[in-house]
Amino acid sequence: MKKAIKRLCIAGLTSAASMNIICAGIFINAFGRKREKRVFMQSSRKRTDAPYEKIFLTSYDGLKLFGRLFVPEAAKKNPDAPTIILCIHGYHSDGLGDFAPFIPFYTDHGNILCLVDDRAHGQSSGHFIGFGYHDRFDCLTWVNYLVRRFGGNCRIFLHGISMGGATVLSCCDARRLPPQVKGIISDCAYSSGWEQIAHVLQARIHLPAFLLLPVFNKICQAVGGYDLKRISPIRHVRHSRVPILFIHGDSDHFVPTTMVYKLYHACHCKKQLLIVQGAGHALSYQKEPKTYEKAVLAFIARCLS
Repeated sequence: MKKAIKRLCIAGLTSAASMNIICAGIFINAFGRKREKRVFMQSSRKRTDAPYEKIFLTSYDGLKLFGRLFVPEAAKKNPDAPTIILCIHGYHSDGLGDFAPFIPFYTDHGNILCLVDDRAHGQSSGHFIGFGYHDRFDCLTWVNYLVRRFGGNCRIFLHGISMGGATVLSCCDARRLPPQVKGIISDCAYSSGWEQIAHVLQARIHLPAFLLLPVFNKICQAVGGYDLKRISPIRHVRHSRVPILFIHGDSDHFVPTTMVYKLYHACHCKKQLLIVQGAGHALSYQKEPKTYEKAVLAFIARCLS
């Protein structure tokens, strides 16, 4: 009996150690800093060299945050109430990586464009991805900078893709959200950090989420400084202070399309939903640029009317 109990204890300890090793490896690979992936639309590459100003800010916890500010001539001629688009990119990308195609679209319509690099991405500092938790505070830091820079009459829209979409949605009910923020554009955001990681573990890595996720979350808390259960855009949209345009591709298998419906139905403020047929993850603009632009321009016009 004693030998059997000893074997069981050894097996249990071995299993626990194995799960910790597996989860630590997944965390480092998933949330550790990596070289960014940039997938530019061919038609927009020639526009990524548009002149911009480099901006450096300090995050609430002391990290260097980097951004690119594009100010078109049309905005310079009408400085009293400029419209500014603050763009928050997705997982393992950077400001240009996700938003280079949008530079001509937004600036040709006279909008000031601010493309930021999230912590642990691009030219911003940090060793581990914030997964929307720390990034929501960084987003508010950028918003407050833009208000100081362009004055109280400026009109700001937050545009996020993927993890950036989850980030901007997590700001929508913030008490510190300045009144200058007039609307949010969320492209392929996940509804919950916990559910998103569970989906990736099961569908992409083919591992049992119900066993690994609690261990993985403890590593997130200890190393990343956040609890996946507290990354909950769906909770924030229930109390949004600004209108939201939700966008998602119906062929998105990384962030399931079901998540945008959860977000949309949970939202009680003014809202719109655009489902792009045949678009994979973060590819809605590339799939249907005219439809996307029409929806965004109409949304901005309604928010400002």
